[in-house]
Amino acid sequence: MHFRLLIILVLLNLASSQSYYESAIGAGFDAYSAHSFSLSSSSQVTESSGYSLFFNPSNLSIDDNIGFSVNTTNFIDSRFERRGLIVKDSFGDFLTESDYVKNSSLFNFNSISIKFNEILLDYFNAGIAMSFAPYKSYNFTYEEEVRGQLTSNDGQIFSRDPLLGYHIFTSKGTQYVLGIGSSIGFETNADIQGSIGLSYNSVLGSDIKESAHVDTSFLIGTIVTEDSNELSNLPAYNLDYKLRNSNFFVIGSNIIYDQYLLSCSFQNSAVIKKKVSDEDILGSLIDFYDSNELGANILAFHSSLKTSKVEIPQKISIGVSILDKENDAYSFIINYESNKYSKSSSLKSYDRFSLGIEHYTISNIPLRFSIGYKTSEFKPYISSITSFACGSGLRFKKITFDYALKYRHIRYNHPDIFPVEGEFRPDLDIVNDSKIILLGTLTYNFK
Repeated sequence: MHFRLLIILVLLNLASSQSYYESAIGAGFDAYSAHSFSLSSSSQVTESSGYSLFFNPSNLSIDDNIGFSVNTTNFIDSRFERRGLIVKDSFGDFLTESDYVKNSSLFNFNSISIKFNEILLDYFNAGIAMSFAPYKSYNFTYEEEVRGQLTSNDGQIFSRDPLLGYHIFTSKGTQYVLGIGSSIGFETNADIQGSIGLSYNSVLGSDIKESAHVDTSFLIGTIVTEDSNELSNLPAYNLDYKLRNSNFFVIGSNIIYDQYLLSCSFQNSAVIKKKVSDEDILGSLIDFYDSNELGANILAFHSSLKTSKVEIPQKISIGVSILDKENDAYSFIINYESNKYSKSSSLKSYDRFSLGIEHYTISNIPLRFSIGYKTSEFKPYISSITSFACGSGLRFKKITFDYALKYRHIRYNHPDIFPVEGEFRPDLDIVNDSKIILLGTLTYNFK
């Protein structure tokens, strides 16, 4: 049953998303294990592996596992984007949405964590850990097939919509984070437990490459070249973004009374400095949208995100959970997270809410479902984002394998990435951005 479910999740994963806005500042990771990911990325409450260094290090001492444990996670990030226009249906005489380009992409990431726990003086559970994981992904791919128009005067067989070329935009690069930290857990009596932890996390430097060009290697004939105005005259360019390293710390604590858990954590703000190889290129591109004032404003905002420093927001999290101690699980979870940017930032402070349920069947198989909601840092261009997640797992002696699936969809407006001179069209495209992420986490406990 689990094998068939896993196959279904993999097949679903091949059908979705990308985010043009996220690629400008880097798409972050809200969870690094399938267990937390399936519970709406409520890692601040549920993550007890070495990955808790990035969310709430006090969780290192929240479970009863003693000795070494190793976690490794594989992310399959599947993305799908549709860009379309509002057109009038000639048959039904109503307005509808028509797509002119569809893009799909697939990215893969890996992470690893190591944790060690030891009982001290019969009352204290001391934990120490180290983790290495992706912190931000700047990957984005846009490829638009461009077709022309051609008429025949001699009756010969030919293509009425010959392939002229492709409009291609790509951004590639990933920034990683290395974390170390420890925690100490204590037990006052049979019903009350608690822990406190601190972690130091270093975001490593990275190089991001961005390029845009019109590929005419498939151009058919000189007549097409002379008669066609379908290709954009946007100049080709290549940009390099050099991201410096940065550091942030996380402090957290939790208290357990009977079967109730209260958890909180604090992460300080930080700045990732950025050096752009040629900022003037991005400024000159806005000139191609002179007749489209709304589109030019949106593009100017997007360009400012690319050239400005990357901020790590100050984060405060509070979570409450009802524990299932028999299965070392979480029956019900609700979590609130506040992310605050500086006043000078182009991004808006945002909040994130998570609600998750974990249930064990008669066969002792976990079923996890959750819903997440967050306001957007890209307001007013994107207002809010809702996501759904589910997952399960298998346990065999010292090995545990968890898997999870998360889906989210965003709809927003954005100007044409490759404007064509003299083309009549609405000022803004309608962008439908979907994403399905599949996580698989393998955990091995040495003792």
